[in-house]
Amino acid sequence: MNDTIIRLQETCTLGDRGNVNLLYFHHEMVLMVSAAAVGLYRNRAALDDPFGNGVLGYEAIPSEMAPAWQEDCGFVREQASGYVGLTSGAVLFIRPDGVALYPDGMAALRNQAMQWLIPYEPRQLN
Repeated sequence: MNDTIIRLQETCTLGDRGNVNLLYFHHEMVLMVSAAAVGLYRNRAALDDPFGNGVLGYEAIPSEMAPAWQEDCGFVREQASGYVGLTSGAVLFIRPDGVALYPDGMAALRNQAMQWLIPYEPRQLN
């Protein structure tokens, strides 16, 4: 299948973050999914930057939606065209304005009960 948003997905261990799924967008951004949080980074090198350069956004996953690690797929049980199903049943939806977390697939499709949105542009500090 040819996905127009995600070009590659991998599971790995990242230091103190532990096990993670990395989803590589066609235009260089990387979405990191861990047991407790989701991070959006400008590129793969930004994940290892101790100063946080290249972090576009980072949000905690509510405990009731936290995915459990599975050896065969990590935290992501399915992924297709902007839909990222987590092992907990929660869904990340890659939207035109950013990456959003929903409690399930139907809520994502109806844009209901969104928990948070990580926009593609970094937030400006005041």
